[in-house]
Formats: sequence, C-alpha cells, structure tokens
Amino acid sequence: MDLDRFGFTPTEAKVYLALLPLSPATGYAVAQSAKLARANTYDALEGLAGRGAVTRLPGRPVRYAAMNPDALVGRLRREYSSGLDSLADALSQVRRVESAVGLAAVESLADRGSLLERAIDCARSARSELLAVVGPWAAETFADLEAVRDRVSARVLSLGTPAPAGAAVREVPAREIEAYWGGLPVALVADRRRAVCGIMRSAGDAAGIATEHPGVIPFVRHLLRRELASASPQRVS
Repeated sequence: MDLDRFGFTPTEAKVYLALLPLSPATGYAVAQSAKLARANTYDALEGLAGRGAVTRLPGRPVRYAAMNPDALVGRLRREYSSGLDSLADALSQVRRVESAVGLAAVESLADRGSLLERAIDCARSARSELLAVVGPWAAETFADLEAVRDRVSARVLSLGTPAPAGAAVREVPAREIEAYWGGLPVALVADRRRAVCGIMRSAGDAAGIATEHPGVIPFVRHLLRRELASASPQRVS
C-alpha cells in the first residue's frame, strides 16, 4: 500500500501496516513483525503518534494502537482536501498579483551555496517569527537558527542529528528523506513576508526559491506549521 503518497515515510508506512493486525502491541512485537530494527520501529511509532495515526497507551511496557483504517482514511481525506484548497487559493492569488509584483518576487536557486546563503539571510532577517525545517546537511545555518531564538519566536525542526540547539528532532534516515522529497529539504519562513525553500541533491546541486511573493508565502508557512506540529517532542539542548 502506497501510504508514502500521503505523508508517511516508508518506515512509518511499514510500521503502521505491521501494527494494524497486532494492535495493541509493543514496539518490540511490531519490530519483529515488520522485520525492522527496534530503534527505527520506535522512531516510526513516535512519528505516527505525533500525527495521530497511532495511539500510545499508558502502562509498562508501552503499547501502541493503530488508528482504525476508515478513520485514518477520513482524516487524510480531510487533511489533503484542506491542503489542496489552500494550494488552489495560493495559486489563484499568485495569478492575481503577478502583474503587480512581477517575476522578480521569486528568485530561482540552483546550487547548494545559493540555497544556504539565502536560508541564512532569511533567518537573520526575522524580527518576530521564524519557522524552519532543516537537517544535518544544512549545518551552515545552525548558528543563525540558534541566535535568532534570542529575539524572535522561532520553531525549528531538524530531520536528524546533529541539529540546532533548541530544535525539535525527528530522526529519519537520509535515504528515506531523499526518496520522499527527491533530495534533502531546507525551508524557512520569516515574519510571514519572506521564504526560502528547496532541496539539496547528492551531486551538490540544488533546486529552490527565495521569495517575498504574497501569494506563495502563506502556503509555504502553512506546510511548515503542519510539519512542525507533527514534530517529535525530543529537543536538542
């Protein structure tokens, strides 16, 4: 079943399908059934719990229960319908304002250095709010992501370690991230007025944009807020 089309990582999809007939079950039992390492299984279970697809039951040992498939499908339908509605609104707004703001409102970034440079500039420009999703592949941004916390409301998710101090962490193998995203993601939104987002590839190139476009930023911010809302409570001290 192609659950990764709906925001599940490949490991999360495998763990959910293994848990479904066992539910409720311990992480150990799920790992055995899914034929996965226990550490990867527990990471996936926590990720699924964060998005509501799995419930962590009280007691010792901790057991997990999978959301009823019909309920999960209904929830995904609502989430993706809302996301598509937001996308339609954003694209319509882009079309309406394009003649006023011009194509210069969106800068294309085609290499790793340019993407990281714009990401750092975006973090430094924040005056009230910063949302960011990064990973170990963007370590050059960490110092600025840490410094910005002293002056603004900053929420940062790192898809692995090492990570910026104060960031929430979701450990996901790089190969799974690349399979899902087509590369290694870097995304920031500052003050609802400036955004940088893109992916890095193993060859050293990148594909991304830097923009202050009023029709693009609300949609990017919406996606980052959803990603941050599902982040693991684990934080880097």
